[in-house]
Amino acid sequence: MRICLQVDPSDQTLVFAGAELVKFLRLLPLPSGDYPVTLSVDAAMGPEDSCRYAFSASAGAIAGSNSRSVLLGVYDYLRKLGFVFLHPGKDGTFVPRTTSLLCGESRHKADFTHRGVCIEGADSLENVLEFIDWMPKVGFNAFFVQFRKPDIFLERWYSHFFNPNQAPEPKSRQALDEMDGEIARAMAVRGIEVHRVGHGWTAEALGCPNTGWRTESRPLDAGTLALTARVGGKRGLWGGIPANTNLCYANPEARERLVEQVVQYAREHPQVDYVHFWLADGYNNICECENCRKTTLPDQYVSILNEIDSRLTESNLNTRLVFLLYQELLYAPEKERIRNPDRFCLMFAPISRTFEKSYPRDGGFAAVTPYARNKMRLPETVEENLAHYRNWKAVFSGDSFFYDYPLGRAHYGDFGYMKIARVIYDDIHALKALGANGYMSCQELRAMMPTGFPDFVMGQSLLDESLTYEELKKTYFSAMFGEDYPAVVAHLEGLSALSDTDYFNGHGPRYRPELAKRFREIGERAESFRNAIDHFRWDAPRHRAHWQRLKFHCRYCVLLSGALQKLCTADPGADEAFQVFCDFIRQEEPRYQSLLDVYRVIEVATGYTGFSRKKIQ
Repeated sequence: MRICLQVDPSDQTLVFAGAELVKFLRLLPLPSGDYPVTLSVDAAMGPEDSCRYAFSASAGAIAGSNSRSVLLGVYDYLRKLGFVFLHPGKDGTFVPRTTSLLCGESRHKADFTHRGVCIEGADSLENVLEFIDWMPKVGFNAFFVQFRKPDIFLERWYSHFFNPNQAPEPKSRQALDEMDGEIARAMAVRGIEVHRVGHGWTAEALGCPNTGWRTESRPLDAGTLALTARVGGKRGLWGGIPANTNLCYANPEARERLVEQVVQYAREHPQVDYVHFWLADGYNNICECENCRKTTLPDQYVSILNEIDSRLTESNLNTRLVFLLYQELLYAPEKERIRNPDRFCLMFAPISRTFEKSYPRDGGFAAVTPYARNKMRLPETVEENLAHYRNWKAVFSGDSFFYDYPLGRAHYGDFGYMKIARVIYDDIHALKALGANGYMSCQELRAMMPTGFPDFVMGQSLLDESLTYEELKKTYFSAMFGEDYPAVVAHLEGLSALSDTDYFNGHGPRYRPELAKRFREIGERAESFRNAIDHFRWDAPRHRAHWQRLKFHCRYCVLLSGALQKLCTADPGADEAFQVFCDFIRQEEPRYQSLLDVYRVIEVATGYTGFSRKKIQ
């Protein structure tokens, strides 16, 4: 069959959508003949992502509320034909054996406005581009590039930090800028909403680069030093890292530098849909000077946000601003209020929450711990985190979404990825009851080992919350593993039931002897399943790579669970066992690079879980 497209050639996203439709339909054994398909934008469908399509025996048409929605409609139609987009990159698409087009009509509006992912971990350019390419296939519509440039995430990969088996590949400033340009173009051609910056504004106010959590070796001059927060009687860079350094927000010059930076950035980057304005990373690092003590950090934050809004309005700039509920800023302001809610989007970021349970759909809350300056304890329960969110919602009526971290650290503690997938599903289905308009995941892009099911659940649920968890599970795993997929699901769910995401994420005491039995059983189950894999039916080429991956994952589970078993019983051989695990994943990294972030596994395990970084060779 030859697809004859009718599209507006001046709209790059429509042209791309047409090319994608043709590319995937060519993979099917369809009957011969010409088949006209019209792709178009219908603004009357509203501002949200909405699409409709109608296919008959003689012609087809896909329309959307915007160009991106047409692309989403293309992928929706392909999914109805039986395509399943399992994960980014090679072997990531299941192609059905459909021999005819699906005739009929369908109409759908995305259930949430904000459906995004934020870059984290260590990433090659190819990793980022493949992930962006995959996002709309499962329903995402937004990508967030932290800092002004994504240097830190690219350099983590190309430096091959934590993997001495690979020689460093240093990149010049020009090369990094070119990579950033390619990332921007990949988003633009798909019509993906662009989120930028977030961390790093305080670094720039101090005259330091805004490209990552970097240490600064140059001493600050006296004038710049006076702009930093005074903590413990001293001013200076917090831990030597400008991006982690708060300013003295009572200082007019410090405030002016922040405001001017944001306005100038908005003026120079009209293609950015959402500019995130955050203060320093870290906590218990805010200014203790006499003037700052007269108010609260959230009140100072809101005051600065209002100043930025006024300046943007004076400059006739419609840039949307995202403000952050995070660490000290989880606490609602006492006096200040955002004057122009239409400019802003509230982003709730409960980074310290547990992932052993989901948000309650009934909106259950707990009292917040009273705040003491620079003596904050981060809330771990979902109830206390939601209490902070509720307090903010009482003083801000504008748009909002959750910015969460299920695939940022905690997922490494879920050996089957099934517990974290279910938490994601349930969290998303609590959003509307909580008054939120979407979700963005701050995560590793290479979080696909053993599967990409958590991200698949996230994208599909945000697009269409009517899909049941069981439907998503059957669709995904039957496509990935074929007729014996129930055995894989049972295996992975068994691993997840024994896992503890909080332990890996650094919550609670490290000495947990009661966990040793569970970690030992994880290893035993993984070894048993590895020995049984060859007895399953997985000769079909489209399933073979996924079953082979399970063999690697079983060995991964045996080694990591063994190291954790020693760690939680204070066995002095824990670091040696973890070294064996590191050697294994480093050796296999070239084979599974697109699916497993070796850098991030080791960084989290030594930064949060309790293994010694100094002893890792």
